Amino acid sequence: MTFCRRDFRRIVLFVLLMASSRFAVPAKAVEPTWSVGRSISIRVNEGRAEADIPCRQQSSKTLVIVSALTTKPGPFAVSLSAMARDSAQRVETVDDGPTRVIVVPPQFSLPAPTPSVVSPPSVRAFHLLVRDGDPASLSNYDRVEAKLAAVGVHIQVYVDPADLGLVQMATLREIVETFDQKIFPIAKAELGLARDVDGDGRFTVLVSSLLSRLAGGKTQVDGFVRGTDFDLQMNGPYGNRCDMMYLAARLEPGPHLKTVLAHEYTHAISFSRKALADDGTRVCAEEEGWLDEAMAHLVEDRHGFSRSNLDYRVSAFLSRPERYRLVVEDYYAENLFRGHGNRGGTYLFLRWCVDTYGPELIGRLIGSKRRGIASLEDATGSTFASLYRRWSVALYVSGLGLVDSELCEFRSIDLREGDEDWTLAGPRSSFVTPGGDSDEWQANGTTSHYAVVGGSATGFTRIKIMGPDSAQLQVTLVPLPDDLARLDLSIKPSISSTQQVRARVRVAERSGSSVRLSALAWEPLVPASDPRSASFRRSGLDMLGLAASFGTSALPASGFLASKPIPLPGVTPGLGPLVFKVIGTDAKGRRVAGWAEVDLPGRDGMR
Repeated sequence: MTFCRRDFRRIVLFVLLMASSRFAVPAKAVEPTWSVGRSISIRVNEGRAEADIPCRQQSSKTLVIVSALTTKPGPFAVSLSAMARDSAQRVETVDDGPTRVIVVPPQFSLPAPTPSVVSPPSVRAFHLLVRDGDPASLSNYDRVEAKLAAVGVHIQVYVDPADLGLVQMATLREIVETFDQKIFPIAKAELGLARDVDGDGRFTVLVSSLLSRLAGGKTQVDGFVRGTDFDLQMNGPYGNRCDMMYLAARLEPGPHLKTVLAHEYTHAISFSRKALADDGTRVCAEEEGWLDEAMAHLVEDRHGFSRSNLDYRVSAFLSRPERYRLVVEDYYAENLFRGHGNRGGTYLFLRWCVDTYGPELIGRLIGSKRRGIASLEDATGSTFASLYRRWSVALYVSGLGLVDSELCEFRSIDLREGDEDWTLAGPRSSFVTPGGDSDEWQANGTTSHYAVVGGSATGFTRIKIMGPDSAQLQVTLVPLPDDLARLDLSIKPSISSTQQVRARVRVAERSGSSVRLSALAWEPLVPASDPRSASFRRSGLDMLGLAASFGTSALPASGFLASKPIPLPGVTPGLGPLVFKVIGTDAKGRRVAGWAEVDLPGRDGMR
């Protein structure tokens, strides 16, 4: 068979076209499917995005999630506007990337230490970093000649001599029994163990009240683990050459103590498996702070002792999701050591990942020698952009019962119910009316902002999102049911002649659907650095309290309820800002919420 020059050119052209179609990733130009509960990923070009949303009627609603995927801190100025249109342009969507083959790490390489039959020394010296400033400065450390107070099969507990009269025997007994009987066996079976750095056959706990006055008295913590203690190349005072954790002397027997113990031991496991070689020397950096804390919080769930280390953090994150960064490599370096909302966000992110990919995900992450986003992408087989988008949507739609939803929702936590004593209402959102004021906010890196955009009588609503290209914006739309109720909450605070803070509350329904109110809650918008010692943490009213304050808990469609003055116990003049949230169930059983933020007057304020 012979070929002419023209045939040869045609073959070359055909091969090139086939190659380009295989490797190029063209933008999608097809019109997306606009159905309730189905997410739509909108392409962003140089920080700008537009979409014409079809409106079945003026009461139509669309959830718009604008996320900043950059890991830079920010803030970035972002705006969302909406206007009515009688025609539509084609919407350009985007794909977050292909799934990958999951890389399964090897089985646990750290064997359980042989239980020691030798009694530990009665006194042991430890160094603690207790002052603010350079950790390389010797003057910032204190030396503690701790006394042996309790010994178990796999654990030994030392107590700061200054706290021997403070720490209860019941506390020591609970530490030993919880570790030996619950924490150690589960860790051995599912995660691996902390390396026995000092070869004594037991994990060490140091209990000291110094944890209540760290950084020169500015910081209080319940417990922590220092990677330098596990590093055999670090001598005192920079490291104790010991597999250990620190616990605060103020801890008392109960679920919270058990929770802290499980949380901190997970940090010890993570550092041992990720950063140490077989001979105990440090070979690489530990896990990034955000993912390390998320894994430790997920292990709290595994044990189920209590939610006391999570409830207020989750609530803080949901109250202002665009404030709290997800990806923070080093909380200390970023001055976010007590960023409780950040921790709440990391927990919710990994909680969703485990709900979606299975409980063995934690073991894969801890066993991986990669860190942060790279470790997460290997363990899930998904790009971070895809994980982040699906998680951000799940935060809002979980529990709404959207019949056409193809989304992976939270299965292990209800974000529109109570979290022990804390009232949750899903992520706080704004409402944007076509032709009304634009929605503007300051976005930090790896955060999301939620807005519900109303419909228009002209058939379409055009939305425009604008922000800097450096923010790496991600935009997701989810059509919501037309008849989903919408609550509008307003608060008018006052101070009585006896300096008691009260509030008049007005709740209105704006979408033509009746609502049965079930809870009203208020809390500081930003939790105190040490919430356990704060004078006020949260309060609220249940359905009976609402009925007493409003006269009824039944909010009529397109109507409103106004309360009599409601006392705010524990709230003092000038405290704030406070965030209020009201929760109810609409006519179809869907839980809806309204939000308000209030700066309280000072002692000489309104009466």
